[in-house]
Amino acid sequence: MSEPYRIGKLTRVRADGTKYWSYVIQWAGADGRRVRISLGTTDKAAAPALAREFWGIHVGTKSGTTMGTLVEAYLDTLPKPYDGWKRNGENDPVVQSRIKGAQRKREGWRQAKPFWGNLLPSQVDAGTSAEYTVWRAKAANTMRHELGPIYAAMAWAVAEKLLPSAPPVRLPAIPESTVGHLTKAEFRQFLTGCTSAHVSLFAALAVTTGSRATALLQLPWSAVDFDRGIIRLRPEGVAAGALKGRATVPINDRLLPILLEAKAGAMSDYVIEYHGEPVSSILVGFRSAAIRSGIKVHPHMLRHSAAVWMAEDRVPMVEIASYLGHKDAGITARVYARFAPDYLREAAKSLNW
Repeated sequence: MSEPYRIGKLTRVRADGTKYWSYVIQWAGADGRRVRISLGTTDKAAAPALAREFWGIHVGTKSGTTMGTLVEAYLDTLPKPYDGWKRNGENDPVVQSRIKGAQRKREGWRQAKPFWGNLLPSQVDAGTSAEYTVWRAKAANTMRHELGPIYAAMAWAVAEKLLPSAPPVRLPAIPESTVGHLTKAEFRQFLTGCTSAHVSLFAALAVTTGSRATALLQLPWSAVDFDRGIIRLRPEGVAAGALKGRATVPINDRLLPILLEAKAGAMSDYVIEYHGEPVSSILVGFRSAAIRSGIKVHPHMLRHSAAVWMAEDRVPMVEIASYLGHKDAGITARVYARFAPDYLREAAKSLNW
């Protein structure tokens, strides 16, 4: 009797152009579309046994497919890292962003696997996620990081006809942000510790553009338009949704002379450089500057600082959202509105007698 599936080979191309392959099990889904799942092996002798095992789980002749099987099948479809993928100037920023996101999901799953890996989807109910949260005893943001890949994997499994419906994986609500930020006086103090030119330039750019560190480290001089006085943080030709929170922002009067000086001495095509080479991470230099200045700070705090300073100057939330590249101004208001001097003042006037 012939099997209702076939074993084939699937070759994929990494972002650096190298190829890799594995045996796959493939069959026609209910809608007629071909479904292919990697068997995770290049061993010809092992592939048939792995295919039989997978199919037995898939059609329910065994106790059923586990959550771990589904999550790992889903993670196998995501972009994989390759040697040098973090190096700016050599890689497509969109590819880097997708690999970074995939790696975060893999890291989250590594933490969640001991609890979730051997569970059957039928064993997962509305209380399972809460039980996991108690078991892990970690903060809500950590739980979202670890439960997120499981939630995404279940949606993928339903789309691929591997499950009739997704088990109820529940993420905790987004917690109220503490919004760690620097005052302007603290930022000036931090700059005294920035003895390296590339760290000082990064800090100035971060607090005047409100950009994330990755966007600044990938920023080429071609995106700095001195004539129009703007910086395009999203690479040309890249769709708005492909890279998170990258806006086009003005070059203010404080930043302009700093950029002009950096451009005059530039040794590469990238704004942030070190010895003529693009910089992949600012963390080492940033930490050293923090120690020297006595200011406790990390790179993302400068993005928060930019937003808080604007809010304190009564800049409308919609405008701050545009500056930060937020799609929804409601998110901006939820995090930063309380820093505006007039926050809820009009409402408070109604509560009088």
